Amino acid sequence: MPNTFDSSLVADSISAQTKTVLANRLAALNIFASDFSSDVKKPKDTVQVPLVTAAASTLTNPTNFEPGGGNTVGKITVTLDHLFQPFAITAAELASGHRLDRLIVSNINALADKIWAVATTPITVANFGAASVTTADLTGTNYANLKALWAAVSKSDRKGLVLSPALYSQLLPTSTQSLPLSAGAYGFDAGVFYASSFSGEAGMAGFACSPDAIAMAAAAPAIDDAVRNQFAISEVVTLEGLGISVQYNVWGSTANRQVNASLELMFGAAKGVTGGTMAIIDIA
Repeated sequence: MPNTFDSSLVADSISAQTKTVLANRLAALNIFASDFSSDVKKPKDTVQVPLVTAAASTLTNPTNFEPGGGNTVGKITVTLDHLFQPFAITAAELASGHRLDRLIVSNINALADKIWAVATTPITVANFGAASVTTADLTGTNYANLKALWAAVSKSDRKGLVLSPALYSQLLPTSTQSLPLSAGAYGFDAGVFYASSFSGEAGMAGFACSPDAIAMAAAAPAIDDAVRNQFAISEVVTLEGLGISVQYNVWGSTANRQVNASLELMFGAAKGVTGGTMAIIDIA
């Protein structure tokens, strides 16, 4: 009798870990503007991401109740790339749920690192101007540097803050009476997050921003039916609260005689509005 593997077990583990691990790792993407869809796209396809830069006027005692399209909506062109995270699964990993989960989580983390790198690549001094903070201290002199970050994006109605682990640790609560780092902490209503790396500038240790500073887009990769039919499993998992979808595939290969799996999506990011929307921390 030939050896078989339970493809649904692998798929269930990928789906469950993606929903938790990837959603947690990419939570900070919520502070940017996005157009995440299930549309099928190819590498270098473009998406027009809408940015609402001004709302319609609020009327007093109106006589005409039609909105009339008063919103000001700009569009940012985002070019998509195919992000593909493949991995092989050994017989030992298939036989151990714990080993399988560790393998899957490791590859999910690698994909998360790549997505975050793409998202933060446009955050540069060339795009947004000189850094607002150049020292690794947010709490000294009565929180002067933290205040400078907030002031730089003060016109935004939804400010977010992302910090390196070292800077984030300066804001962590030290007692039950301390301010928790939930949405709204220190005036950053979109939240305070941390990230282990930033791609835009070599010395970047964080940034404060408005959603319209960065425009992101994501879509489903184009896979020919002749290829898809060879997969044991080919499904999509959508990250709740973020809306981004990741496709995962599981198949047995006659080339390496292993069970293979992949995580993939089309993803891209570009600079959006550049005036008063981004405050960079650069401690190079």
